[in-house]
Amino acid sequence: MVSAQIAITASPISAAVVYMSSVMEGHGISYIHLLSVVIPSTLLAVLVMSFLVTMLFNSKLSDDPIYRKRLEEGLIELRGEKQIEIKPMAKNSVWLFLLGVICVVVYAIVNSPSLGLVEKPLMNTTNAILIIMLSVATLTTILCKVETDAILNSSTFKAGMSACICILGVAWLGDTFVSANIDWIKDTAGSVIQGHPWLLAVIFFFASALLYSQAATAKALMPMALALNVSPLTAVASFAAVSGLFILRPTRLWLRRYRWMTPVQPVSVIRL
Repeated sequence: MVSAQIAITASPISAAVVYMSSVMEGHGISYIHLLSVVIPSTLLAVLVMSFLVTMLFNSKLSDDPIYRKRLEEGLIELRGEKQIEIKPMAKNSVWLFLLGVICVVVYAIVNSPSLGLVEKPLMNTTNAILIIMLSVATLTTILCKVETDAILNSSTFKAGMSACICILGVAWLGDTFVSANIDWIKDTAGSVIQGHPWLLAVIFFFASALLYSQAATAKALMPMALALNVSPLTAVASFAAVSGLFILRPTRLWLRRYRWMTPVQPVSVIRL
């Protein structure tokens, strides 16, 4: 879960990266330069920390005292083997998605100011990402013969829309608070941030736990950080810290009930 949250800050099509690139382009850091920093640094951080946790701590679920207690009390039910059917067009939908990601990266490279291949792009990278991915979604629905009624009834769509509404409320509240107190924040934190730039990552980390969104945190605090004359390089280096959502999970009641400790059931795959 933690690595998935951090990976959002390295995804070429995530809202957080799209917004960050739109802000950094005005400070001489292009979309490609941003990706060349966040992708390897994020991947390396996840791999190193995963290795350290695995080697230094006992991460086996069977040795966890809370899990063993719940297992003895009969609160965990082993569901046995489950068969998953892969539909014929499933692979095609994945290829279409990857094609969309490639198109986004290629468009950003071609229109990069550092290369100078296109003097005046028809649209910026942010709008291009929206158009490309919406087009991919349309093509997936048509070519892969997706039942549109099934989309609205799918558990993924329902969970996504529920999380969208919950996150919107929390992010809106946090953004309103920061905007209303921006002058006080500048006066109070300005000298501290300028003297200790590394504190920007700490601020991003804990603010993201309250705003509950990488994109909302970047949108609320990144302009303020740049207004405090923080170096764009420091801002990019601190960007991954907006992934502290896993500290507080207000919309995930299952986390409070330790439902993440339910054992993963074996799965067999059947091709149609």
